[in-house]
Amino acid sequence: MDELSDHEILAAVGRGDQAAQKEFFLRYRQKAYRAAYRLLGNDADALDATSDAFVKVFRAASGFRGEASVKTWFYRIVVNTSLDLARKRKRMLSLDGPGEEPGSLADFIDSGQETPPEAVLRGEMSEKISAAIDALGEKHRSVFVLAAVEQLSYREIADALGISIGTVMSRLFYARKYLQKSLSMHVEAGDEPVQ
Repeated sequence: MDELSDHEILAAVGRGDQAAQKEFFLRYRQKAYRAAYRLLGNDADALDATSDAFVKVFRAASGFRGEASVKTWFYRIVVNTSLDLARKRKRMLSLDGPGEEPGSLADFIDSGQETPPEAVLRGEMSEKISAAIDALGEKHRSVFVLAAVEQLSYREIADALGISIGTVMSRLFYARKYLQKSLSMHVEAGDEPVQ
């Protein structure tokens, strides 16, 4: 199964092939969890959303027509499932995660050796970054997470969210502008600048 493309794996999933389901799950489980975690902010909700997303993928696989890439189709399901769960549970969305988790916000900050005072400043700035991202609206946060965290292209984000590339660019511009303004207040207040 390793040599098969994502499209071929998904076609096999659509035919009910359990080995293909396992292979698809192994290929996408970390990506799905990471995106869900960034949108939901806690492990339990991220696991629920990831699980629900895979169930939806497996049920919808036979109807996949290949109009988008498998990757963007999959991310659309993960994002929608995560946002639906967040609305359902009416929780504050958070992007702050455990520092050891791969791809966490701590990864945005240089992780070299540091003295205890530097570690404290780094932790404070990480909290401020997380709070600023939390304050973004759902639409802007989704675009920002897919661009900055998942590193999807504008086209992939547009396909995943069902919006135009222009809308992706606009939402990302305003998200970055908001984050820059929000975080610059902390720098002006004497905090270390974000590197």
